[in-house]
Amino acid sequence: MRDYMEVLREYIDVLMFLVDEYNMKVAEQRFYTRGPYIEYSFYNESGCFTVSFGPCDDLDFYFAPKFSKLLYELHYKLVNIWIDEPEIWKRHQKWIWFIKDPFFWWKPKKVIKALAETIRTKIERDNEFFGVKVLK
Repeated sequence: MRDYMEVLREYIDVLMFLVDEYNMKVAEQRFYTRGPYIEYSFYNESGCFTVSFGPCDDLDFYFAPKFSKLLYELHYKLVNIWIDEPEIWKRHQKWIWFIKDPFFWWKPKKVIKALAETIRTKIERDNEFFGVKVLK
């Protein structure tokens, strides 16, 4: 059976195009506050985008003006990822019978996949995503 960290790295691999194509750096950090937090930060000189896996399978996204080794600095501003590019999110949230998948937001792999498509779209159009500017 695979361990939890292997599973998280598999999720994050979907976002590694930021490192490969846009020369961003990535850092994995662990914090223990009200439970274990595993943070994956993608950053450059213009800002930092962090994917936070918290206790009870919480999944949150943050922008910070710079990368930090302090949790409260990484969690500078909570990012609402589904407001931008709603058509992408609708497409990924498949219909089950007559309702949208009510468990979509509890499936990190699916959320991260939709997030990756949203980020690619925002970069192609605006050269930035959720406050982080990128160079092509």
